[in-house]
Amino acid sequence: MLLSLPGVGQRKSLYAIHQGNYDDKPLHYGFFLAGNYTKFKRHYSQAFITGMDTAFSINPKGAPGFGLGFIASYSIGKYVDIRLLPSAAFYERSIDYLFNKGTTNTQTIESTFLELPILLKYKSVRRGNVRMYMVGGLKPSIEIGSNKKEKTKDRLVTDNMDLTVEYGMGFDLFYTFVKVSPEIRFSHGIRNMLVKDTSPYSRGLERLNSHTVSLYLFFE
Repeated sequence: MLLSLPGVGQRKSLYAIHQGNYDDKPLHYGFFLAGNYTKFKRHYSQAFITGMDTAFSINPKGAPGFGLGFIASYSIGKYVDIRLLPSAAFYERSIDYLFNKGTTNTQTIESTFLELPILLKYKSVRRGNVRMYMVGGLKPSIEIGSNKKEKTKDRLVTDNMDLTVEYGMGFDLFYTFVKVSPEIRFSHGIRNMLVKDTSPYSRGLERLNSHTVSLYLFFE
């Protein structure tokens, strides 16, 4: 009987509830790391559709990036939080051009954005040390650095501001001293990022919208 006591203690430790009073505090802080995959969604101009443009094909390409930032989460209900996530994100987006004369060119835009997502988080009932959630909201962002300096006919130019619709899902995993939350989130740009000029790279386009898939890891 005495020999079985250590095993009982181990099982109790294995199924212990961590941070059982976590939700008693309405305000929580933390930080996060993120990896992303992003590309432009193109909308052709009338000149391209009617064949009056010199470009034969315009194909956006995706590329990986990363981000990091802080989180402030405030509970506004038993199952709802409002989250503010100031962050810096690093993106690379490319577009391949094939012109009628057979020449090709790739326009690559590298940029760093200061982002301020404002999201609502809807939480499920906590099951032991795990809880599922969904998020949704808006993310305004402004460019704070890139490899483009000024408008020129030799390159594609994009705007330095963006606004995206955000939605995703994740899990809250409660440990002894920290809550870790892996999350997947999708971003769809609703602002036209194309700067129209006389360059051959913008003539065949009417709109450019950002589309991003991100994986986050939150620590609170």
